[in-house]
Amino acid sequence: MTTRLRQVFRPVLPADVSIPSSSTVAPKYRLPRGIPFFRDPAHTVPTKWGLYRPLLRKTASSSSSSFSSIHREIRSRWRETKALTSVPGVKAFLLEYYQLSEYLNSDEAEHQAEVRSLEIKLKEKHTMFDAQHKQKKGRAGNVEKERREKKAKMTGSYHRPTLFNVPLPRMKPQDISVGATIHNRLRARERRIARRREYKSLLMDMKLEVGFWKSLPTPNSDAHKGHSATDEGVELDMDLADWVKTKDTRSPGGWDGIIKDEIKLMDQRFHKENIRSEMQFDAALLGRIGEAKEKKKQWWKAVKKRKKAENSTTTEDG
Repeated sequence: MTTRLRQVFRPVLPADVSIPSSSTVAPKYRLPRGIPFFRDPAHTVPTKWGLYRPLLRKTASSSSSSFSSIHREIRSRWRETKALTSVPGVKAFLLEYYQLSEYLNSDEAEHQAEVRSLEIKLKEKHTMFDAQHKQKKGRAGNVEKERREKKAKMTGSYHRPTLFNVPLPRMKPQDISVGATIHNRLRARERRIARRREYKSLLMDMKLEVGFWKSLPTPNSDAHKGHSATDEGVELDMDLADWVKTKDTRSPGGWDGIIKDEIKLMDQRFHKENIRSEMQFDAALLGRIGEAKEKKKQWWKAVKKRKKAENSTTTEDG
């Protein structure tokens, strides 16, 4: 039995294409309950392979009759409406493009004239859009260029030293590279702290494991005196008694040498950051900041004096 809801969700096809009723042909699958029509393969597959792809092939530049503007419009319109979930909206949209497909495949002069007229209109539309986009992009590029070329001025304030930056003057506008450097150093420090904790944990695990192996009885220990090297069917390691930290040639510093070297490098970086945070402003930089502060102070005095004069003039006129 075919419900009304099921008929609404059927794919919209041209008038000459007939869909057999469900009473004569059994459906190949049963649609799970709660699946919307725009995810139903009975709608998506015919729409994609029976309408969208043929339209792109018919209007492609490599075809005999090239309609590049129509091709571009099809791609942009379908991309814009890919989130459309309204049943009436989808039906109207598909009917529009089924009609376009019919006109493209038609040999009638009237239909061909309609397609050529549509191509001319869309070409004018795209030309105007490209010109506006280029102009807008050029204005944005000019604004960005002016912002970059604008000379930064000292504000008379101090950018005090931290773990991530040396003593610097406050600038307006502040250079983007300063903030990027601080951000990168902060993230690097966080990663280094996590890596150092992991290495210390591995070092502790290795110490416990080596201590366990050293605590095992060896052939020369009191526990094995009077026993053979293959006591109770277990072959004993004759080199266990000669264990030394520098025995492995792959790690000349010992079994923990590589990890200790890495931890030492991390500690050196932490020490370098501490030195950076304790740096002081030099005399030349302090002088420049003081001059900028004095200029700013004089500028504010002039602004206040001008405003005061304007207010007094307004009062006299009133």
